[in-house]
Amino acid sequence: MKIKVFILIVLMILISGCNYEPERVTVINKNKPEPEVIVDPEPESEPEPEPETEPEPEPEPEPQPEPEPEPDPEPEPVEKKLTLMVYMAADNDLESYALENLNQMEKVCCENMNILILLDRAEGYDETDGNWKDTRLFEVCRDCSESAHIVSKRISCPPLGLSDYENTELDMANHSVLRNFVEFVKKQYPTGKYALIIWGHGTGWRYIAENEVTIESNRAVAIDDKTGSYMRGTDLGKALRGQGLNVIGFDTCFAGVIENIYELKDCSEYITASPGVTPSGGWNYQSLLEKLSQGNFSSQEIAFEMKKNSSVQTTVFKNEKIDELMTAFEAFSKKLADSIKTEELRKSVFNSLLTAKTYKYSQYPCDMYLDIYSMASLYANESDKKISDAAKLLQTAVIEAAISEADTTVPSGVGVHFIPLVSAQITAAAHSVDYIKDPNSLNQSAFIRDNLWWVPTISGNSGSLLDKLFYTAY
Repeated sequence: MKIKVFILIVLMILISGCNYEPERVTVINKNKPEPEVIVDPEPESEPEPEPETEPEPEPEPEPQPEPEPEPDPEPEPVEKKLTLMVYMAADNDLESYALENLNQMEKVCCENMNILILLDRAEGYDETDGNWKDTRLFEVCRDCSESAHIVSKRISCPPLGLSDYENTELDMANHSVLRNFVEFVKKQYPTGKYALIIWGHGTGWRYIAENEVTIESNRAVAIDDKTGSYMRGTDLGKALRGQGLNVIGFDTCFAGVIENIYELKDCSEYITASPGVTPSGGWNYQSLLEKLSQGNFSSQEIAFEMKKNSSVQTTVFKNEKIDELMTAFEAFSKKLADSIKTEELRKSVFNSLLTAKTYKYSQYPCDMYLDIYSMASLYANESDKKISDAAKLLQTAVIEAAISEADTTVPSGVGVHFIPLVSAQITAAAHSVDYIKDPNSLNQSAFIRDNLWWVPTISGNSGSLLDKLFYTAY
């Protein structure tokens, strides 16, 4: 029986052709207690994995605008070291030269300086740059175009009634115009140093001819054709005293005379001026500004750069030494005057002084100025020791006050008014009333007012040198 069951199982396996494992069959012996049939449980099926879901795509970030490039940092402004003011009185036959000088300034890059020009033009001399005829205030700007057109910035000046677009005519001979100009510029353009250039015609000091008609070529400074006026030396002092200027330069004729320098000795540290005639074309302003912008901006250097850029003899005056110069000049004048006791001696001194170096126009009538150092040199070896000693002290005072850059023993020119000339060889019969010392006059210059031993007097008998030479009877 058992064999039959086995064979039956084998056949079933072969017929199925598979490796099916049958369930276990337990044969029950009926004679025995029925055993428990144990059926292997079907293996628990593993839960089917949940289908993978594709992750939702992350939202694309919104495009961010590209950051704007940061601008290059602005360069630090260059510190301004000097404010240079030019008082350009060109309402006359110098108009075209004024425009040329302004164009020269515009050729220079002056980042470390402020340059302000008050320019008054004329009618009938120059028609460039729109042929405007009024007074305008400019802040000088660089012009790389080499054109004759003014590119400088026109600015307003309320104290002068000037705007940057309306035409206004000012009288440059009015000293209040000069004063307000300087005050305004100093307030608006503060710097460590301040310099002023007086530009235009000049005669040192004004004199009136005997018929009281003003001589056209002899009218101090800031000559204004439109108004027919001019500025006296005394008015210059009123305008500039107390303004805190370091240097005053005169691009004019005959400013380097003691009458003018003494009037302005308290107005600045230095004065640069010529004792004689200067060319109409003025200084070389392109070179002047280039040299100034490269320098150390000391007051003395500013003054000497002005001197170097003048084409004629020009002097730098150290104003703290002018009182000493005046004292030495007074002492010399007194000693020489005291020596004149006869008509013969008068003629001798008169003729001697005419041999000194002089400054004058080539057209007549005109003033004649004597060079003070040259005059002293005529008497430095005089047999009269009092006169020779005074002459030597005067020479020393000139050297110290009219300083020379390279060698302080080289004298610079300083003029003093001697007498008007009618022609090349003929002097006037008398001095201008403006040059005769008058205690009752309120308009006389400080030099005439303070001087005792040079200037003539109303009486003609004061004992001064010019009284002795021209008015004293022997």
